[in-house]
Amino acid sequence: MAHRKPEKRYINFLIIPDGKEEPRSLRLRTGVVRLIIGLLIIFLVLVTGGFMAYWKLGSVILENNRLQEENFKLVKSLKQVDQIKENLSLLQNYEKKIRSSFQGYIQVEPPSETDSISWNEINFETMNIDKQRSLFNSIPSLIPVEGFMARGFEASSLFSDVHLGVDIAAKTMTPIRAPADGVVVFESWTDDGGYVLVIQHAFSFLTVYKHNQINLVNELEKVRKGQVIALLGNTGKITSGPHLHYEVWRNGRPVNPINYLNER
Repeated sequence: MAHRKPEKRYINFLIIPDGKEEPRSLRLRTGVVRLIIGLLIIFLVLVTGGFMAYWKLGSVILENNRLQEENFKLVKSLKQVDQIKENLSLLQNYEKKIRSSFQGYIQVEPPSETDSISWNEINFETMNIDKQRSLFNSIPSLIPVEGFMARGFEASSLFSDVHLGVDIAAKTMTPIRAPADGVVVFESWTDDGGYVLVIQHAFSFLTVYKHNQINLVNELEKVRKGQVIALLGNTGKITSGPHLHYEVWRNGRPVNPINYLNER
């Protein structure tokens, strides 16, 4: 007995247009329909799996970015500590330089045991500085250079570099004036600060001037308030343009110069 050939089964799809066109029919074999359905299922599974994998990968990336940010802040904080150590070392070197410069000229008291970087007040009476000068002329209240305040005082920031003074931007060769009467205790070149000046004033004040184009006074020279002591420049490694980095120290500690600038 002969085997009957299996009948081919079809599925008809009726397409009815919105307009006045006649309906159309689409006839597909059941095997083709099953294949299409299977492919759609596989496609949906792949899309769902890909979305879940992408979401998980995104979560991992976000967590990694968070950890990198925390690590960056930690590294920056450690660098901040190292910078503070370098600043302390530089101040200690300044103190040694000052003490060495005045050896044999005046009496300089030994450093305090409780403050290794204390700038000891110089005995101005032994240097014959006019005792009748007013308190006004002894405090650094005169802005040393006219210009734009590019950066302020930041002594304890954990998320930016320590900045122990203010940056005043101006044209190269702009005159820099002494903010108060005093004595030049340091005048030299440093790699980071370029040409640097340090002036000791009465009442335990000390002022620092960095990145000068040229210094116009010498060590142990007495200066008057308003006297031109240097010309503004862009010297040294740590500088981004012509400006004066100006610091004020009181009793061996940095203070905000803005607190004393009351005359222009």
